[in-house]
Amino acid sequence: MQSLRLKIGAGYLILVSIGLATSIFALLKFIQLRKQVAPIIRVTYQNALAAENLIRSLDDQEHALLSAVIDDPELYRAYFNDNRDIFINWLVRMKETAPTKFQNSLIDSIIATDSLYNQSAEVLFYYLVEKNDRRLGLKYQKFVLRPIAERLRNQCSRLLEENQAAMMSAEDRIYTITQEAIISMIIAIITSIVLSITTSIRFTRTVIHPAEKLTEIVRKIGQGNLNQKIDITTDDEIGVLSSEFNKMTERLRQYEEMNIHQLLAEKKKTETIVSSISEPVIVLDASGKLILINRAAATLFAINNWENKYPHEVLNDPKLINVLEQYLLPSPPLEQPDYLFSIERNGTTFFYRPHFTHIVDDSGTSLFTVFLFHDVTKFKTLEKMKSDFIATVSHELRTPITSLSMGIDVLLQNIAGTLTPQQHEILSTAKDDIERLRKLTSDLLDLSRFESKQYELQKELVNLSFIVENVSRTLRLQFQQKKIQFQNLIPETLPPVFADSEKLTWVFTNLLNNALRFTNSGGKITINAEKHNDNILVSVEDTGEGIPEEYHESIFDKFVKVKQATDTTPGSVGLGLAIAKEIIEKHNGKIWVKSKLGVGSTFFFTLPLNE
Repeated sequence: MQSLRLKIGAGYLILVSIGLATSIFALLKFIQLRKQVAPIIRVTYQNALAAENLIRSLDDQEHALLSAVIDDPELYRAYFNDNRDIFINWLVRMKETAPTKFQNSLIDSIIATDSLYNQSAEVLFYYLVEKNDRRLGLKYQKFVLRPIAERLRNQCSRLLEENQAAMMSAEDRIYTITQEAIISMIIAIITSIVLSITTSIRFTRTVIHPAEKLTEIVRKIGQGNLNQKIDITTDDEIGVLSSEFNKMTERLRQYEEMNIHQLLAEKKKTETIVSSISEPVIVLDASGKLILINRAAATLFAINNWENKYPHEVLNDPKLINVLEQYLLPSPPLEQPDYLFSIERNGTTFFYRPHFTHIVDDSGTSLFTVFLFHDVTKFKTLEKMKSDFIATVSHELRTPITSLSMGIDVLLQNIAGTLTPQQHEILSTAKDDIERLRKLTSDLLDLSRFESKQYELQKELVNLSFIVENVSRTLRLQFQQKKIQFQNLIPETLPPVFADSEKLTWVFTNLLNNALRFTNSGGKITINAEKHNDNILVSVEDTGEGIPEEYHESIFDKFVKVKQATDTTPGSVGLGLAIAKEIIEKHNGKIWVKSKLGVGSTFFFTLPLNE
């Protein structure tokens, strides 16, 4: 068997060898180019530099001879000899590197002319130094030395021109050599690319093509077509994988045929169990379509032809549709839906409360959502009976309580005779207890009216700041007695709300009384309000004892009291916040609390502006 690793390694080895061969060829070409170009550049540059220096030193010699005629001959004789040595030095260097015969012959002519020029210069210095005849020296310099110098300069200029021509020729040679090197590199690169592509194609056919075929077959099997088989054309690891994959698909096909009957049986059993449940059950898939409805749900909600349809296509109750669809969102609410459905059947009203459960896979993805509707009709009936009983008892107690209160008032006013101090104290205590009973019966009657929907709000445009000022005015004495600071921060620009001013006054009074009760002397109570979206958000904040976190939800229930261990003063029976909640919800608002022990509490409620 040929290993797949060996094939891949051989392919990479070929590609690396092609790249290495191309790199070595390029390196050799660059070395050859440097060997050919460097001497040409060096010689031509040196010859051109030497020719320029010859002309410069010749000019310096002429300047020395002319200055010797005018000034000190001995001084300029030394200057002449120095520049002549420089001239000879550069001439010898050019003689050694002259590239052509013509340049050699031209250098020889320059040497001969320079010898004549040097001899003539010695004659000039003889006239100037030995004879001390400047006039003769000037004529000799003008008519003898200058023509020789001109001829010598012309020869040096021709030598410079020849060097420049040699440089142009060298440039052409360098260009030719470079072009040859570039063509050779291009040929090598094209050859390398062709070989690499050929090797890659063969490698793809050998390794990638079987893998692509394997992937295509796997995709078809993943779609449920288990009759696929992979043709084994290689004896490497892919061939072994294909063989094992064929065995696996065969086992899967057998397993599917063996278990399909069991799956159908389980499905029928599940449907039978759901159908036999007496309470309504609705099951939706992840896309929100109805996949299962038991007989109780179909009868209760009058559902027909529901298979693979969405709830809004078969249901008529908008509230039920909203419950089913909002719990299929990507981030559904964590709490169970607190809805209550009332449905009339044959003159009887039935009440149902929905509960949902997500069925998820191993990764936590929701597959199905099961809704179970609990029949709470019996509990609603008991609750109504309890409310009716409380309302009846409260109503019946009002008359005797009023009579007792009036009788005690008569006795306390000494109309029936003078009372002793002990009798007066006993009657005063009884009067306080009767007042608490009267308040309790009044609260119970108010609560029963709200719960039975018998009370209609008397709505009008009201100013919240005005209501708070009136409430705080009635409680001013209590604020002063407990030395508690009160602040009304409701802005004057706050828009009015459409609400029942009497009931809102009751809510503010109850919240401020609670704050006063649980705030120690020297504390602070603040009321504020602001526009928040389409609502007015009101807050009542105190610096009191705070409310334990476990009571944050339950304090709005009936008969729930939060009493500290050190609290010995009789309080309410726990109806104030329950009534406040009923009033705020009757206004289509919400009420809640945020509190921390030892820091204080803040009660919030909202009132809509869009009514």
